[in-house]
Amino acid sequence: MLKKYRLNIYYLYIIKLSKWLMLIMPVVALFYNENGLSELNIFLLQAIYSVSVAIMEIPSGYMADILGRKKTLVLGAILGTAGFAIYSMSTSFSGFLLAEIILGIGGSFISGADTAMLFDSLEAMRLRHRYLQLEGRITSFGNFAETIAAVCGGLIAAYFSYRAVYICQTLVAALAIPASLLLLEPPKGERIKQPGITHILSICKQSLFVNKKLSSAIFQSSVTGTATLCMAWTSQIYFVNQGFDEVIITPLWVTLNLTVAIIAAYAAATQKFLGEKLSLSLIIIFIPAAYVFLGQFHIIPAIITLYLFYGVRGYATPVLKDLTNKHCSSSVRATVFSIRSLIIRLSFALLGPMIGWITIATSLSTALTTAGILLLFFSSISGYFLFKQRISQPIV
Repeated sequence: MLKKYRLNIYYLYIIKLSKWLMLIMPVVALFYNENGLSELNIFLLQAIYSVSVAIMEIPSGYMADILGRKKTLVLGAILGTAGFAIYSMSTSFSGFLLAEIILGIGGSFISGADTAMLFDSLEAMRLRHRYLQLEGRITSFGNFAETIAAVCGGLIAAYFSYRAVYICQTLVAALAIPASLLLLEPPKGERIKQPGITHILSICKQSLFVNKKLSSAIFQSSVTGTATLCMAWTSQIYFVNQGFDEVIITPLWVTLNLTVAIIAAYAAATQKFLGEKLSLSLIIIFIPAAYVFLGQFHIIPAIITLYLFYGVRGYATPVLKDLTNKHCSSSVRATVFSIRSLIIRLSFALLGPMIGWITIATSLSTALTTAGILLLFFSSISGYFLFKQRISQPIV
């Protein structure tokens, strides 16, 4: 009877596919340039997206804990499709702005709820111990999808137009709607007796300040998530800054995401091979330091740095999510992951425009170096507390 929740895993694969089959990524910077946007405009749009996610992040995660993961995932899928539909019809900053706000709100309803749905489905099947393995596989699947999307997006752009890529992206986003509707809500732990703003604040306090093991995992995951999210957009601008077009950007983007996909598929094995201390140290130190290297190195070593960055990123996300899951209860799991996402989005909303502004004022090299030093500072602090807590046994 418990095996009925197994289908949730496959539906989550489809939802991940709809989110990560990003046809637009190889051409996004080129599409913005075609429509007259500057580097600052690009980062500003992404910052607004992050703020849009942030505004609804914790409320949507809390809704997933109160009303159910399935309902919030359905709503997120509908809004995500609508956002790309608006994008495909827009030609100005204001149109893109509206699309990003809708995409941001839609993303907030999926963020946290999908992770909680996976963990709770596995727990219902008594397969909780397989979370890291399956989270790694889903992350890998998403990056394989992004790899395929890079090829397809580049071909669509080459044979049709950049706008045609966004139209196709709308159709891809729509795949999440039937997948989310088919999900089966898994049983949760203890029900929240008195839902409301007071309880939300209590969860935030417990997660960020009281439960030291959970807070150390959240803060490190947030710094790392900010660095990896920002690099996705920074690398695009770096490629364009180097004078690359879609013919060069597409294979680069394909192989970078293929690197993430392969490592993520073996996230559990990678952590076991490296050991917990070394694997976490690489996340804490190398991911932020890569920004400095990218800003200071010439093109060949800079590209090598990017591949190493994406390799570490491959296992970083599943490992840090697993650490977070081990220290929060089912009844508040989606809210906890929404807190993590909120920190990431707000941080990106500050870091992204800062990189854009410094690039315009000085150079991209200076912007990357500055961002790297800043990220390394916060990652070192969060990493110190993470090792100090020596995360081990889950709280149930």
